[in-house]
Amino acid sequence: MTYRLFEEKHHASIYQRYRFVPPEEIREIILHYLERKVSQAKVVLLFGTGQNSHLLAPHFQEVVGIDISECQLEARAVAGFNITYRKGTAEELPFPDASGDLLTAASAAHWFDQQRFLLEAGRVLKPCGCMALLGFADNFRLHYECLFIQTFFIKIFYFTFI
Repeated sequence: MTYRLFEEKHHASIYQRYRFVPPEEIREIILHYLERKVSQAKVVLLFGTGQNSHLLAPHFQEVVGIDISECQLEARAVAGFNITYRKGTAEELPFPDASGDLLTAASAAHWFDQQRFLLEAGRVLKPCGCMALLGFADNFRLHYECLFIQTFFIKIFYFTFI
């Protein structure tokens, strides 16, 4: 089931202001993989307001942020010449087959309909593409028996201590 939360303007603004940003080590893990497997990686697909786009945008020709909430898109974290944002869902991505080098979601994948999302990720990612799902807890389980593609999957949990 897909959840529709965080859609009010006030909530989107607070979410944008106080949500943790992924550490730079995550960028290094992703880029290390892509340098070995994908030549001239171009397209990154992100979910949410783009807090992790500042880590990745300098390394790619095109970065596209996707969110189901118009308010979250309006409150987007990062603007840039190579970053665009579109309204959409993780289960129905507005991209052609085999068009993305990297698909990443920071603290969002637990809201997705897993089976539909993984099938869609398999459709959109290029062969040997990379899917990096980031989160704050290690109790998230991803069942990817339905994913029959050559994709590198990174499940990273990052912890921030205040």
